[in-house]
Amino acid sequence: MKVILPNFLEDNYRLNKLGNLSICQYIQYKEQYKNEVFISTNILIFVIKGSKILHFKDEKIVANSEDILFLKSGNYVMSEMVDDYYEAILFMYDDTILLDFIKKYNLYFDEKNLFKVNIFKIKKILTFQTLQSSILSYLKNTTFNQESIIKLKLEEAFLNILESTSKESFEAFLSSILSNSFFKTKIEKEFDIDKNILLFAKEFNITDLAFRNKFKETFGTTPKKWQNRKKLEKAKLLLETTDYNVTQVCQQSGFDNISWFIQAFKKEYKITPKQIKNNKN
Repeated sequence: MKVILPNFLEDNYRLNKLGNLSICQYIQYKEQYKNEVFISTNILIFVIKGSKILHFKDEKIVANSEDILFLKSGNYVMSEMVDDYYEAILFMYDDTILLDFIKKYNLYFDEKNLFKVNIFKIKKILTFQTLQSSILSYLKNTTFNQESIIKLKLEEAFLNILESTSKESFEAFLSSILSNSFFKTKIEKEFDIDKNILLFAKEFNITDLAFRNKFKETFGTTPKKWQNRKKLEKAKLLLETTDYNVTQVCQQSGFDNISWFIQAFKKEYKITPKQIKNNKN
């Protein structure tokens, strides 16, 4: 999976993109006083110089050169400059990096003792200062093993955090990633077009509202829209590969109203079911 970077990082001259992992040395000046971005990937930040105030939905965090920050994907943040100059190292990575780390070190989390974490910061003790210096040294030089070295540096950071006083926050962060992965996998594996998708709420032992919120956070859309899209995908496949007529395809795909089905199909694929049948013949 490719990491989708915030727009303000795309032109950074020290940005290294490596599939599901990227790293950059980010510099910002006072003229760029505020930035509002949607965090589309997980970010680990080593603040080198300067200070910022990060405004989130329910909290704000002051970050300076003594801090390391974890930001979880899927959140909006407004960053506000405090000093005239700000510099940081940013690791940007998708959930697969964390899932691989959990699997590699056989980590187990007691979810009863964990809490939801979207952002947290830790103080930069000597171990992290040493790591930061080695990362900066790497960024100033080129190597043939870029991806391997970056992954090792990120993994080193994770391991050091697990040995620090911030272990509990980091475990909660990892657990939330693992929970999202399980949630997504279970729904995709067990989804049935004839099943009311909200019945999954009972299987996860959460309310319908909590399920809707969790679903939108994981899939980026509502359960109803996602289920309808899956039904339309099946309908398109049946139209292209079977001799069913449009009415039969409508029924086989779980739709009760053929007029609504045709309208929804055309909106999704810019072509009517009948046109697909005619093209097939």
